[in-house]
Amino acid sequence: MKFWDGIINNATLGSAKMPLRTHDLPEFITEVIELKESTEPEEDFLLMAGLAYQYRQAGTKPLDLNLISQSLAADEELPYASSNSTNIFRTIISEDLHPLLILWLHQCELKGVLAEPELIPELLQIASRKKELRKVILTVCGKRGEWLSKLNPQWNFYAITNDIDSIWQTGKLEDRKELLRELRVVNPSKSIELLQSTWDSEGANEKAAFLEILRTNLTAIDLAWLETLKEKGQKVNSIIQDLLKSIPSSAIVQQYWNTVKDAITIKTGKALLGMINKTVIDINENLSVPDSVFKTGIEKLSSNKQVSDNQHILSQLISSVPPSNWNEHFKENNQKIIELFQKDKKSAQYLPALVLGALKFNDVEWMKDLLEHSDKELIDSSVGLLIRALPESVRDTYSLKYIKQKPQELIPILIEQDEEWSVELSRAILKFTANEVYVYNRTFYKPAVSLIPVKLLDELDSFTPSEEQKKVYWKTQSDELSRLLDIKKQILQSF
Repeated sequence: MKFWDGIINNATLGSAKMPLRTHDLPEFITEVIELKESTEPEEDFLLMAGLAYQYRQAGTKPLDLNLISQSLAADEELPYASSNSTNIFRTIISEDLHPLLILWLHQCELKGVLAEPELIPELLQIASRKKELRKVILTVCGKRGEWLSKLNPQWNFYAITNDIDSIWQTGKLEDRKELLRELRVVNPSKSIELLQSTWDSEGANEKAAFLEILRTNLTAIDLAWLETLKEKGQKVNSIIQDLLKSIPSSAIVQQYWNTVKDAITIKTGKALLGMINKTVIDINENLSVPDSVFKTGIEKLSSNKQVSDNQHILSQLISSVPPSNWNEHFKENNQKIIELFQKDKKSAQYLPALVLGALKFNDVEWMKDLLEHSDKELIDSSVGLLIRALPESVRDTYSLKYIKQKPQELIPILIEQDEEWSVELSRAILKFTANEVYVYNRTFYKPAVSLIPVKLLDELDSFTPSEEQKKVYWKTQSDELSRLLDIKKQILQSF
């Protein structure tokens, strides 16, 4: 019905500019009904458009609802959260308190309760924007959420979660990457299986993106496949080589170890006129390095005038082997080896390389011992790197040890974690931030509230700075922090 398109055009341009006339209507209408045009184009438009609409609808069959089949949501197996928790959810959403939203969701999951049905559309909408929250949101939305998600393609994350092979074979790149990240956590061997199944058909950019994801939970299980890969592109080959350098049992790492181990030994001699034995680390900086080692990325020349080429090569090799290799080589524990390296200036210069080795191979025990037993110079240069690399479950202890010395370096690291700070660490952080009121304001405390224990709600006044000018700022900030902590307290109590 082309006449209807014309009426829409008239409406778009406005009846004053393009009034609707009787000749714009189908002849059937004008033959049956006598229409007279007036001086009011708006009234003419409404009258004639209304007639045209009725004519257009005549003979149209209504939708037969009996032909639509729709299954019902399955019965829920878990109870719903309390009405108090639902009210708090609304406060969280209205104020955009993302850290407290995460807490609320995890409390639902922890207590084994579901979000009330009225919250499900809003939660699924959040899941469409926040991929990192999808898993927990799908859990707290229950059977009804799964049912509702199938009615909206933008919410149907259950299909991505359940149909692994289909998503991998036909899904979009972002969905495939998300799937691979998930599998690297829950089933690393499956991730390799999927990569092998489509590797030859992937483009260079896709290969590079997938390989980067393999850094999560990289183990010897991945080694057999990675060592078989021979790619044309330099970008992909570089990533493959870098991954191999992070697996202790790889051929590259073994070559590094065989090159460096004989250059560093323990030497025992006499000291203090021969009255006592002295044990030191003996370092031969004139080591022989095969050309094949340099082809793997080890640099030959030093860019630092204070460091010779041989020292630079040796440092690179030490940082490229697991620090646990030295335990077997020296027949000593971590603490003793650190003490031996720190005994004299020559060996101490290689301690930063040991730190890099611990980080590269994610050796938590070595990282902890380096934080416990290193001298001030090494701590000054490495404390942030080591604490960031520690699991959150043990990070608290070492953060508390160094927070007074390195608050500005450690606080940005600690604010990114998921686990709540201990009461002692929180006190140390608040004591510092309250005195730096111009730097740490609401933008800091809003994300920090999920990390600060509710127990400190009654202690905020104790952090008031001594300077009069700062007291006013802190009062404003502590009032806001108190309000946020009170919401957090209500969340915990509501469950």
